[in-house]
Amino acid sequence: MSDTEAVVSINKILIPIDGSNTSIKASKYAIHLAKLNNAELVIIHIIEDIKQGGAIGLQQRYGNISLIEAFKKAREESAKQFIKPIEEAAKKNGIKVKSDIFDAEGTNGIKLIIEYTDKNNIDLIVIGSKGRSIFERLLVGSLTNAVINHSRCPVLVVR
Repeated sequence: MSDTEAVVSINKILIPIDGSNTSIKASKYAIHLAKLNNAELVIIHIIEDIKQGGAIGLQQRYGNISLIEAFKKAREESAKQFIKPIEEAAKKNGIKVKSDIFDAEGTNGIKLIIEYTDKNNIDLIVIGSKGRSIFERLLVGSLTNAVINHSRCPVLVVR
């Protein structure tokens, strides 16, 4: 069998979600593809490193560590709210679904996505073209671009 005749098997689809319109739209494509391929859907959300977002300055100025923990908890609860309907839609379509929320403290989202993909035998990443963080809005699609350039598996970008 030549390379052009090889059958592509998609068993696990990763969808990084940040709650943006494009990531929600990407999840719909991922669900459709998972259903067509009888694949597992893996949803991940990465809580941004708050040190990069300025909250660490509040800790240093006020010495209030609980402020940082409250921020992380609020972000985690928010993520659960936009992940839940995606999980429900996948289950309604008979798709096995798993979700994880990670804290990017000390690293970055790109590295977490690439490492997760490699460690969990992901066959396809379905990702929105741009996210909702301030950084993402300034550098349109910077995380998506990095995932495309560093991923060992195919990446489907949804606009």
